[in-house]
Amino acid sequence: LSDDRVMVRLTLDGGKLLESRAEPLAVELTPLLSAGGLGRHSRDELQSILAGRSVGASFGAGDEVFVSSATTTPRDLELQLQLMAAYLSDPGYRAEGLGPWQRSLGDFFARLGKTPQSALSEGLGPILSDEDPRFTRQPIEAYRALDYDTLRTAIGDRLENGALEIALVGDFDEEEAIRLVAQTFGALPPRERQFRAYDGGERERSFTDRRETFTLTHGGEADQALLRFYWPTTDQDDWDVSSGLTLLARVVDIALTDTLREELGQTYSALSSSSQSDTYTDYGTFAIGAEIDLSQLAAARDALVVTIERIIADGPDEDLVERARRPLLENLANRFKTNGGWMAFTARAQSEADERERMLMAPERQQAITAADLKALAARFL
Repeated sequence: LSDDRVMVRLTLDGGKLLESRAEPLAVELTPLLSAGGLGRHSRDELQSILAGRSVGASFGAGDEVFVSSATTTPRDLELQLQLMAAYLSDPGYRAEGLGPWQRSLGDFFARLGKTPQSALSEGLGPILSDEDPRFTRQPIEAYRALDYDTLRTAIGDRLENGALEIALVGDFDEEEAIRLVAQTFGALPPRERQFRAYDGGERERSFTDRRETFTLTHGGEADQALLRFYWPTTDQDDWDVSSGLTLLARVVDIALTDTLREELGQTYSALSSSSQSDTYTDYGTFAIGAEIDLSQLAAARDALVVTIERIIADGPDEDLVERARRPLLENLANRFKTNGGWMAFTARAQSEADERERMLMAPERQQAITAADLKALAARFL
């Protein structure tokens, strides 16, 4: 699909599941792993060594895995794989890698809460999780206390022993790619063959029992406001429920936008989203809302409530369902037109093989959802 381009993604066991209530920032410095260089080469030396080559070494912590990804060329694929393998086997943890990040902390914290969206981002985690520190911003002093020793303690074992999966998508020779992976990652010492289950409580995440209105303040323009409603749903295990909630979110989005424009005469676009976890057991959220003028807050709240109550009582009509389904099906049809779409399909093709079927069958599931199904889902969760 893209000439002379190869996407590479390394998936490594662990991620944010290594964090805990006692150590909520255990993997916070993961994106700075590459800034610490390698044991044999500082970051500056690496920049000289790799000058003129199309390689990179990003590293990040997802909910349950670490991910390193890059886009390279067929010519540089071997060097790209060597570099990624080196960060697993010989991370440098050089202190100078933290300097720019440490110096930016003051400005970063000073900007928090200056807009409605920022205030919501900071306040939502503590509200929904009842102050679980894993989902709550910690004081600036906690971040200033972090160093590479903290990161090494948290992820060192995963770098050395954690199960890993490598996906390649793009313009390359298959047999040559297998040979290059074998002589880089395949040459590392034996490691765990399966991703861990993490069934000792790491996958527990609660949704608050409090059902009340919370008010967050921001430092932006006084007439700016956000309004949000949140409901608990469930995780991604039931494919039909997951697809139904995805379509319901799009139906609700259209219905809310129509209501705000017709009943309030405002051009605000509503927000509706369904987020179901594939990491935390039985955890998911459904959210609706709008970005509005403060003077419209009460009227907008009433309009949103009435719209949801109408969908629960009567269900959406078939025309609304088709308006919501059509662009969703178009998006699904376009997934495999880019390397990125293929990478989403490929990245966990071995460790989560059922996800391939889930993705391939998504259009069929969406086509089968009826207005009655959506009414039932709204009644169940909203």
